[in-house]
Amino acid sequence: MKSDSMTKLLKEKNAGISTVKANKILLAMEFLEDKERPSSKYPDKMKKFKALTEKGLVYGENRENDNSPGQSSPYYYVEKFDELLSLIQKSV
Repeated sequence: MKSDSMTKLLKEKNAGISTVKANKILLAMEFLEDKERPSSKYPDKMKKFKALTEKGLVYGENRENDNSPGQSSPYYYVEKFDELLSLIQKSV
């Protein structure tokens, strides 16, 4: 299935909600989770990132980030995004 970033899909749908706000809602719904990995530049620091949970994988996939090994980014299925957006908007 074709997938894209939350930012791009929200803009395409003229959703009127920011990616930050949508992510907060998805975290509360347990579709997203905060994760950490050690920084490659500063060994004593941790880098934070978001990833789709098992529940969230219905709506997208976690893509490995080529520039940051051990880190992924959520990408959302275009065909399922209307359904996900509806759930987000009900929680606003």
